[in-house]
Amino acid sequence: MHNNPQRFSLSSHTLSGKFSIAVIGSGLLLCFLTMAVAAQSASDVLQGRVADVNGAALPGASVTLHNLGTGLERSGVTSADGSFAFPGARDGRFRITATITGFAATSVIIELPRNEAITLQLEPAALAERITVISGSRQEELRESLNTKVDVIGRSRIRDTGYESVAEVLQELPGVLTRRGSASGNSGSGGEQIQGIDSRQALVLFDGQPVIGARGIKSGIINLDRQSVGNLESIEVVKGASSALYGSDAIGGVINQITRDPKAPIELNLTASGGSQGRADYRGDLGFGGEKLSAFFSGERHKQNPFDLTPTTFDTTGAGFGRTDAYAKLRYKVAPNFSLGAWSRSYWNQARGRSRGEEGNQESVTDEDSQSFNLQGDWAIHPRVTAQARGYFSRFDEIGINTLVPNTRPIAPGNLFERYGKVDGSVNAILGEHQLLQAGAEWTTDRYRGLNRLANDAGHQMDTAGFFAQDKISIGNRATVTIGGRFDHNSIFGNAFSPKAGVNVRVHELFRARFSYGRGFRAPDLGQLYFRFLNPTNLYQVIGNPDLRPERANSFQLGGEFNSRGRRARLGVNVFYNDVENLIDSVSLGFVASSPQLSALSQQYGIDLALFRPALNRLLFIYQNVAEARTTGVEFDGDVNLTRGFLFGGAYTYLSARNLKAGLPLAGRHPHQGNIRLAWESNQALGLRWNLRGTFYSQWIQTLGTTTTNAQTGAVTVTPDVIPPGFIYWDFYLAKRIHRGLEFFGSVDNFTDSRDPNVGRLNATGAPLAIYRNELGRTFRVGMRFTWAGERK
Repeated sequence: MHNNPQRFSLSSHTLSGKFSIAVIGSGLLLCFLTMAVAAQSASDVLQGRVADVNGAALPGASVTLHNLGTGLERSGVTSADGSFAFPGARDGRFRITATITGFAATSVIIELPRNEAITLQLEPAALAERITVISGSRQEELRESLNTKVDVIGRSRIRDTGYESVAEVLQELPGVLTRRGSASGNSGSGGEQIQGIDSRQALVLFDGQPVIGARGIKSGIINLDRQSVGNLESIEVVKGASSALYGSDAIGGVINQITRDPKAPIELNLTASGGSQGRADYRGDLGFGGEKLSAFFSGERHKQNPFDLTPTTFDTTGAGFGRTDAYAKLRYKVAPNFSLGAWSRSYWNQARGRSRGEEGNQESVTDEDSQSFNLQGDWAIHPRVTAQARGYFSRFDEIGINTLVPNTRPIAPGNLFERYGKVDGSVNAILGEHQLLQAGAEWTTDRYRGLNRLANDAGHQMDTAGFFAQDKISIGNRATVTIGGRFDHNSIFGNAFSPKAGVNVRVHELFRARFSYGRGFRAPDLGQLYFRFLNPTNLYQVIGNPDLRPERANSFQLGGEFNSRGRRARLGVNVFYNDVENLIDSVSLGFVASSPQLSALSQQYGIDLALFRPALNRLLFIYQNVAEARTTGVEFDGDVNLTRGFLFGGAYTYLSARNLKAGLPLAGRHPHQGNIRLAWESNQALGLRWNLRGTFYSQWIQTLGTTTTNAQTGAVTVTPDVIPPGFIYWDFYLAKRIHRGLEFFGSVDNFTDSRDPNVGRLNATGAPLAIYRNELGRTFRVGMRFTWAGERK
């Protein structure tokens, strides 16, 4: 390949040295902050308890302490007995707010100093809940206090969709697009968009740690169709570039899956359901929580048969799959100010499908498995200084086997193995009553190797060291300003700096306005750099490009949130502008039929023929920096508690997405999309819940048209854009309690049976027309759910 002056390599020794400097610097900063805080005036400990209306403790509730004089906010979580404490509280007037899923938020105003403890009693939610968010700033905050746009789906709403995967649930968020074709288990991976930015530019997290899956090898995305919602408390989606806090891969936003914690001394949940196309889902979890030790364990099994929208052909539209998940989480309080936590997550997935290849009919079997392990320590060094250290390791293996049908001769095997490691440390410090300072350092290493997947089967490796810091400053009790940045050093691409800034203004007690700017950075992944894949099915090959430049983005978000008195109604609005420089995508170089043609392409595009070994008589694709993309638009979302038990909500997004370099629209984007939701929940005695949900999408450009000129005749051929029509899905969910802890539920998804208009249609030669929505159509699911929780004495 050609030399790239912006790219250079470092030895692991040099990179380790730079990381050591970052760690030492973080340690010195920690010492400085601790001494600075310790030098501040003496303070008290504010203590209290959160309980329900019957007096039962509510562990795991989020508690926010808001200084009404300065606007500074602090947050905490209740312990196993529902208690909380804010050491280092100063004299003054404060508002304390407690929130937890399923209950309405409660706030009280107090004066400090105060001798007696505070008790906050929470009632069942009036459906318009107050939401606490973690992902916006890597610490807990009330949603209305954020200076960036974050959407949240909580556990109860996840449950009442009837969905089983993260991709399915994300369909109901404004500005987020998922394809139901992938949700049906097709042979490709599911892909999402956040404000028109593809999911390959979004960072996917599980409890704050990256989810791996060989990005760049499988269309550059993480398949959220295979991410189960069974053990999740919530899903948070951060809009816009977030590299200042989360580093590379977060230029288009962050999707964070947050797991549950036990809320009782011991609790048990069992669920079994089945439905269309042989769909079967079974899961169970067990948790217990005590003063010192808490634990949560879960296991799941999911399966679905293959489906076919083109029965006149041999191939299947959607692959059948079977997946097993296991998860375990432990937390131990070593001392009043120090705790250790660990979790482990594993899955094993197998997918089967059929296709028509160059050697004939083929059957494909793909086995995937992944295991991830996280260890962390949390230390309250001082009443106003906390620190956290984490170590994380994850592995991903994929083995693909293709066999000819009917003679079962194996052809073109493909294997891929990824190993990822990460260590990080961070510190939070409250300075006076106006500032909350956060800083941290991290180091990551990522390695790919495989067969028929990479230029070098022995593998390729990339390391990154980074340091981040941000300061949240309260200005009176009206506004907060956040400034921060992150410095990353990548072993292949060198240095990158990602700044951020944001402001949140309380215009009125009922209305908050916010504005944020973020600069994003994304280094090309190892797949995009070194991918080498010869497809045995469709006569094409894809190769990487070591000369790729990093993608960079600028993101602006301007919006606000209105809440009515009594919180019976809420309306949010967000205007966004995102631009991405050096956007990476695969580009076709045409059908390569001869060695001279291949040599000419090598000279033109700098292809290292010895490294990538392209084959003849195939289409050749290569990764390139192809576009300068811009997405702009506006999002609206809201909900209103109509009458007792009834909730109506909805969202709408307008999107304009352009390729600035080509002066053309970006394909695969819906200019208009939205959803509505009507939900009803009876009193506790009846135990009935139902909801009706509709999701609509406008027409979109599936494939851009082309204009070609015959060099000999001068004739011009124009191929128009391929524009499929818009569509709408309607889903219905119902749940009824049968006995204490035992519940029946059922759902009908897409009950109007909306399908691609080309399903079942043939062209003049008798071949099926192209299908752009690979969906099953109407599907149903029924199941039983059992929940039991021991009472706290």
